[in-house]
Amino acid sequence: MKPFIFSLLLLFLLSCRQEVISLGERVSDTFFLRSNGASMRVLVEGSTASKTFLLCVHGGPGSSSFFFNSEFISTHLEDTFAVVYWDQRNAGASQGGANVEHLTLPQMTEDLEKLVAVLKLRYGQDISIFVMGHSFGGLLSTSFFAKAGNQEQVTGWIFVDGSHQYLLNDTLTRDMLLAEGRAQLALGNHPAEWQRIVDYCEAHPGPFDMEVSSQLNSFAHDAETYYPEVEYNSILQAIREHAIKYNWPILPTYLNNVFSGNAPFNRDLREADFRSGLARVTVPTLLMFGQRDFICPPGHGDDLMARIGSAHKFMVISPVSGHTPMFQDEAWFCSEVRKFMREFR
Repeated sequence: MKPFIFSLLLLFLLSCRQEVISLGERVSDTFFLRSNGASMRVLVEGSTASKTFLLCVHGGPGSSSFFFNSEFISTHLEDTFAVVYWDQRNAGASQGGANVEHLTLPQMTEDLEKLVAVLKLRYGQDISIFVMGHSFGGLLSTSFFAKAGNQEQVTGWIFVDGSHQYLLNDTLTRDMLLAEGRAQLALGNHPAEWQRIVDYCEAHPGPFDMEVSSQLNSFAHDAETYYPEVEYNSILQAIREHAIKYNWPILPTYLNNVFSGNAPFNRDLREADFRSGLARVTVPTLLMFGQRDFICPPGHGDDLMARIGSAHKFMVISPVSGHTPMFQDEAWFCSEVRKFMREFR
């Protein structure tokens, strides 16, 4: 019995030891962040030795950071920095069941806070972390930065075609669709499609309920495809090209997306408003938008520029992008992100 007891004791002691994390130039490190009923997949790739991390906060709710992990980003950002691909609760490859009672914006903000703490525990308290929120990730990252004490834990904020207030987003989308629709009709471009959009926008000046908001969002997705300079971004094509090669968990990602996209907390998101706290944000901030983004229009950037208290805040716009400049103008995207992180890390 004694050898058996000794083996158990040794196994227990070894299991209590802190994981040793080595820093390197071409790291690929996967772990799961556990928080209040969820086990969230985190992939860290690139140069952890740089001590500079780009933390991707994806959209949705219910999408995945797998889609950010493109070959271009791997080549043009991971060569210099470490990129953190985090799947939020009920998204991507994350686990934990439906967990409905914890699928809330405050809980997801807490998850992000815990991830920042875990990254510092694993890679060093001296690392620089830039939080990058895209689409819904813009709202989640706004919630993070508006909360007292959080910005002191990170180095900078990158806001990419996001929405920081959903009711404002509906107004901006409707106004942009109406103005651009009228202009395109005058030019004779896609007359049937734009006429339908203009008629709907004229008939719905606001305020907007969930049904109108959903229809405006649908029109917004369609609208960017009417411009020849904007490359069509197909999720299905990305899945066909990369899913098998990079072992994407397609079924969990699909099921999580369907569930989160229809979860009750989406109605609560419409009431979220952190704009009054933005004056307290003093970290360097980069706002990035596609000129043809009707989903989260560049008007968000104008509002953020007026409210953020940072002395170092910048707004850049891609003339050939819609809602996803990291794919539709990837060279521009990586260049702007690299320049910003190098300057303020």
